[in-house]
Order: sequence, then C-alpha cells, then structure tokens
Amino acid sequence: MSNWQTNLRQKSYSQSFIWKSAITILLCGLSIGALVDLLTDSKAGQLRQHIALEFSNPNFPYSDNSLVKSSIAPTALITQLENEGITIEEFFIIGPYLYPYYQGELAKRIDGLLGGQFDTELASMLGDYLASFAGPEDPRRENLESKASQEFPPRYANRLLGEIEARNGYYHRAYPYFKREGQFPDARQSRERAVNMLLRNDKFDELQALLNDPAYEELISFRVRLDIATHQKDWLEVAKLLPFERFSNFDVPMAIIAGITAIVWAALLFRLGQISPWLSRTSSLCLLALFAGALSTIPTVFLVIVEDTYVGYQPDGDLIRMLAFFIGGVGLREEFCKLLFFLPFAIYFAKQGEERDAFIVASFVGLGFAAEENIGYFSQSLALAAPGRFLTANFFHIALTGMGGLYLCRALRRSNYNDFFYIFGIMIVVHGLYNTLLSLPQSDVGPFFAMTVFILLSMHYFRELYSMSVRTVPTYSLSFLFVSGLCLILSGLIIFQASQIGLSTGLLLITPEVIGSVVIVFMFFREFNEALGA
Repeated sequence: MSNWQTNLRQKSYSQSFIWKSAITILLCGLSIGALVDLLTDSKAGQLRQHIALEFSNPNFPYSDNSLVKSSIAPTALITQLENEGITIEEFFIIGPYLYPYYQGELAKRIDGLLGGQFDTELASMLGDYLASFAGPEDPRRENLESKASQEFPPRYANRLLGEIEARNGYYHRAYPYFKREGQFPDARQSRERAVNMLLRNDKFDELQALLNDPAYEELISFRVRLDIATHQKDWLEVAKLLPFERFSNFDVPMAIIAGITAIVWAALLFRLGQISPWLSRTSSLCLLALFAGALSTIPTVFLVIVEDTYVGYQPDGDLIRMLAFFIGGVGLREEFCKLLFFLPFAIYFAKQGEERDAFIVASFVGLGFAAEENIGYFSQSLALAAPGRFLTANFFHIALTGMGGLYLCRALRRSNYNDFFYIFGIMIVVHGLYNTLLSLPQSDVGPFFAMTVFILLSMHYFRELYSMSVRTVPTYSLSFLFVSGLCLILSGLIIFQASQIGLSTGLLLITPEVIGSVVIVFMFFREFNEALGA
C-alpha cells in the first residue's frame, strides 16, 4: 500500500475527515449540476420530466399526476412549439398535455405557432386534434373524421384520431386508425402503434396475421415475439427469447446509476468481508457472484410471466391475498432463483474456504440481483429512487441472500438441511411481509412496519457476520466508505436531474427521498459500530 493510501486509510477513521469528504463530494455535485443547469433548457426539461413521470408511472409520489396543475406547463409547452424545426413526432409527445390550454386567446396563439411550423392543412388538423381532445363532441372532431375517411386521406389524419382514442384507453378503436395510417410507406410510427394497440388489447390472433404483412416485418421485436409466445404458452420459446428481450431494452443512463450504487455496496462488502488483496481468489468469486446475481433475474422474470399467465393476480388491497401473493409469489421465486445461482459457489465453499467468505460471496449474488432490478425501478422514477433503494432494497437483497447462502453452505458441509429449510422459509416470509407492508394502499403504518422488518433483518445480518472469525486486514473505515458512497450517489443524481429539469427543481424532488432515509442511515452507523476519532 502506497503512502497516500496508508494516509487516507488512517484519516478515514476521523469523523471530521468523513464529513469534510462528504461535503466536498456534495459541493462538487452541486457545482457540476449548476453548470449543467446553465447549459440546458430547464423549463423544457422540467416539462419532459413531468411527462415522463406521468407516462411511466402515474402513481409516482413526486409527480403531481396532472400537468394541468403545473405552473410551468403552459410556458414550457409554448416554448416547445416555438422551437424552430419541431417535428410532428415531438408534437405528438406534448399534444396530450397541450390540449387543456387550447382555448381563448391561447388557442389562437397555438394555432399561429402551428401555422408557422407546419403546412396549412396539417396545422389545421393539429388544431382539430387539440379541440377534439378537449371535447369529443366538438364539431372539429367531425372535420378530422371526414378527412380520415376519405379514399385518399391526408397524411396524419388517421394517426391523430388514433392517438386520441389510445390516450383515452380505447385501444380497440385506436387500432383501425393506426392501421390505415400505416399504409403510408413512411408511417413506421403508426405501424408500431397499431402493433402496440393489439398487444394492449390482447388481440394476438389478429396481431399474428398483421405481422405476416411485409410492411410489419421490421416491427417483430423480441418484446412482440415474447408476448406472442406467452399468449401461446410456448414456455420453451419464452425461455429462449427472454434474455434477448431483457438486454434489448437496456437503459444505459439508468444502468450507469445502478452501477454506481452497486460499486459502493461492493466496496462495503469487501470491507465487511475483510477481503484483501482485491485480486485474490475470493474477490474474483465475489465478482462472478455479482454477475450470477444479475443473471438470476432472468429466470425470476420467467416465473413472473408463468404466474401472471396462470394466476393473473395483482395486489388489490386485500391483506390476505396480498400476503399470499408477495410471500408465495414474489418472495418464493426471487429467493429461490438467487440461491439457485449461488449453488455452484455453495458447493465450492462446502468443500473449502471460510464461512465469512461464503457469506460475502452469497451477499454479492443478492447485490447483483438488486443492481439489475434497480435499472427498471430507476427508469420508472427517472433515478429519483436511487438513494432510497441504495439504503433499503440493495441491502435487503444482500442480507436475505447472504443469510440463505450461508445456511446452504452449512447444510451442504454437514449434510443436514433442517436449519437451511428453516432459514429459507423465514427469508421468503420476511421478503413477502416487507413487500406487503410497503404495498398496503393508503396506509401510514405499513411503511413504518416495513422499515421495522428491514431493520431487524439488517441487525441479524450484522450479528451473524460479526460472530465469525476476524481477519486483521488494514483497510478503510466502513463509515467513510458508506458516507462517501452515499454522497457520490446523491451527487450523480443531482447532476442527472439538473440536466433533466434544472438544479432547483431537481433538489426539491431529491430532498424528500433523502429526509425519508435518515433513520436507515443511522441504523447502518449503529450496526457498523466503529470507533472513530475526532
């Protein structure tokens, strides 16, 4: 270890150094975020954030669920229309949010802007489209219908009507419009929408016939093929397609943020396991376990598809049914798949190696599962869930898989599986109970008891870890790694949100997530139980 590393390791046990490091990292994040904010269009970005949140997850807690109530919406929407060279596809994104303002003087202004951006006939149809959104019985809807029903309808007439019906949830009505618009050679988006309408309406026979049309061949994505195979209950085909579908929808920005959270927890696990050097056999096994954990999400999703096909239950607020769903469904399949992918490592550790190493490697499987799962959650929340999931979901999977993996290794070594099945059953129940409490509708006590379950699990994990043999390896303090890592995640999130919605609005959205996690932060400090100097 070089001099600077030795010096840093020694300082990492100083409380003042830890907080100075934390403040420095956060100030760097704020500074870069402010710079990014200056270089981006914040109002337009704020609008995109609202639209993305409402489109991807209407129940997202930081969305107001209605752009009509947003003070920035009129200005931001008009700004989008004023942008030189706005495309028709960009208009389709903002159209459903623009129509509430299409009245009075603002309607005249919008018509003027549309006339300046598009040709006269298209601009008129776009006005008819906005008016039809505002009132289905509006005479301008009849104008649009009349043009769309012509033998040779003008471009976008049917697309506009299809978008109105799709936005209102009438997919069976929207499909004929999109299909007819899709007859134009350059109408790929309309053909995509036609396919999507059939998928949403479970019209798989009609979809299969449609995809036989050469014009739709390019739209046969892994997602579409997977949905068709699921409908046909061709489980072998589903298993073949699922890995390709998962990776074809890879969200790179969210994967980077999920990767940062995984790296921070990996550093903490290396420290907890007192694994050194980093290029040792155990560290290599940890990295393989991380990859195995990420891969374990594939059979988990396969089980989700099978269960949804045959059971089809979704949480409906009934406590008993929700417990059965989250324990017998979510908890069982996730814990089973994670331990299944840990099994090769368990066989290895049953023959050789220390229990602490087995415990940490099993924890890395849980971390890999959580990291891959985080990508989807971050995409749904535009990364706002990152701090909370770093503190809870990541460690929740780490702790459950670590405990299960440890007892599996002991069972294999002793050829006695009683304790393992006991712990495995507890893992499933704890997992299901935690999810149930978080999912209780309109409940103020559910999250409180869920956090209680999480804290008890965390305490048991650390008690088990600290009961094992200790290796005296010079390393950095847990508190330093934890605080610095958390601040690094927050800084990355600040920069990302500044690029999307502006620094001030981003901080308003991030702050509640941080405040709500304070109790968990103190819990970790308590469990680290480190002697820190001033």
